[in-house]
This record gives sequence, structure tokens and C-alpha cells, in this order.
Amino acid sequence: MKLVVIAGPTGTGKSELAVRLAQTIGGEIVNFDSVQIYRGFDIGSAKPQSATRHAVPHHLFDIIDATEEFNAADFATAAKRVCSEISARGRLPILTGGTYFYLRALLAGLPEMPARDEALRARIRRIAATPRGSARLHSWLGRVDPSSAARIASEDRHRVERALEVWITSGRAISTFDRPSSESPEILPALKLALILEQATLHSRLDARVEEMYRSGLVEETRALLQGFPPDARPFGAIGYREAAAVVSGALDLEAAIEETKRRTRAYAKRQMTWLRSERNVHWLGAAEQEESFAAALRLIEGFKVE
Repeated sequence: MKLVVIAGPTGTGKSELAVRLAQTIGGEIVNFDSVQIYRGFDIGSAKPQSATRHAVPHHLFDIIDATEEFNAADFATAAKRVCSEISARGRLPILTGGTYFYLRALLAGLPEMPARDEALRARIRRIAATPRGSARLHSWLGRVDPSSAARIASEDRHRVERALEVWITSGRAISTFDRPSSESPEILPALKLALILEQATLHSRLDARVEEMYRSGLVEETRALLQGFPPDARPFGAIGYREAAAVVSGALDLEAAIEETKRRTRAYAKRQMTWLRSERNVHWLGAAEQEESFAAALRLIEGFKVE
């Protein structure tokens, strides 16, 4: 089974290139974005329009509700199954998205770690629900796993829960398990193509994209979602949704929310570039030269398929 990955910072046109390639070479799109997996979180995650998803098969979009648990190991299991099914049909899996730890989990695998323990999670959440409960849990994590506590914010309930769960069930700090890195050998062959764009142009695109999301109803979408899901559900912490939820609650005005979303989006794009620059065997394509990038991608894919 061979995979093609279309990577790059958010806003560089990954989805558009992936769809065009899929239509040309007989591929199917597989999502590795950790927000687009949630049903209903559409505008803020820049989820592909329904017409696009009907034109080319899309997989691993809208697969869980906001209150369901889903992590990198779950993604790797689901993506491996989907990619195998696509390959069995004689078609090419084309992965695109922005959650690169999900991608690395698929390509390089994850260490064997304790499974989720729902009863234990419930006990931890009861503590979190008490006054200063989140701070107490984070302080506890700091005592048993200082390394994890240093890199996990106290308000990141899900990651604090998981770190404590692993320590309680295994007796080992989650930070002692070897996470896949750019040096980890990959167990699945993948052609990695990454779009790149000059920084000022990218920032301009990202700012315009954020403004369009709010014009298209991001606050209204978030308000509707909050009627069905608790505000601490994981996707409400995502870029755009956190700020839109703050508008709904009255904690931020609309202008401040837009500016904060722009700031977080630019910072996210920077982190994505840092990840990609550390990755091995990446073929860089200029996002500004769309026709040249498309032609170069086709050539690379054809060579990859016959290797």
C-alpha cells in the first residue's frame, strides 16, 4: 500500500491540490485534520464543501461527535483501514490535513500504551468539576510527571486527563513512552508533498480566510453547537471555535475575537512549517505557482507509483 501526502501550512491550498490530483489520477481523499473529524464543526475547520466531497470520495470527515474521545492512535487505526480499502479498489489514498502528529502516528506507528479507562476518566472528571479542580489535577500531574506538566496547559483538560490516566494505570509517566519523531522509521511508504508560500502572502491569505469564516457564520455555527455540546468539549478549544465561543458567552467582542483568531492561525501555520522542515523526504512545491506545482506533483506521483 502506497500513500500520497499533501502537506503544508494552513491556507496554502492543500485541499484544492489534493482534489485536483485525485480527479486526475484516480485517488480518494483521506483527512488528517483533528477538527474536521467532528460532525457540525464545518466553518471554523474549513471543511470541504459537500459538492467537492461528492465529486471525489472523502474519508474520515464527520466521523464523531464533539463529546466522543478520539486520539492519534484511533486515527492511525481508522486511517490504515480506510487506506487499505482504497488501495484494494485500485485507487490511490491521498492524505491531506494539518494535524501532523496524526500523520506521523499513521506512518511511523505509536508505542503500546494503556487503553482508555472510562471509569477512571469519570473519577478524574469529578475532581475537575470541583472548585479549582483543574488546577489540582495539573498540580498532581506536576508531581508525578513534571515533564508532561511543563508542556500541557492546566486548561487542556483532555491531555491532563490522559497523562494522569496513563500514570495511574501503568505506573509510568506518559512522557517516558517514545513518541514517533522525524527520525522514526516509517512503516508505510508515503510520498510527501508540501506546499510553501512566502510569509507575507501567507499571512494575508490567512487573515482574509479568518474574516471570511466570521462573515460566513462562525459565531452562529458555534452558538448552535453549544446548544448540543458542553463548552469544554474538545473541539471548542480549536482555533476559531474558542474565540467564537467567547463571543457567544460575552467574554470577547467580535472584533477582538477576529484578531485573536488571526493571531492563533498565524502561530499555527508557523508551527506547521517547523514540523515540516524537520521532516525527512519532503518534496516542496510553490503554492503561488499552481499549474507548475500541479504538474510537478503529477510527475512525482507517477514516479512513486512505479517504484
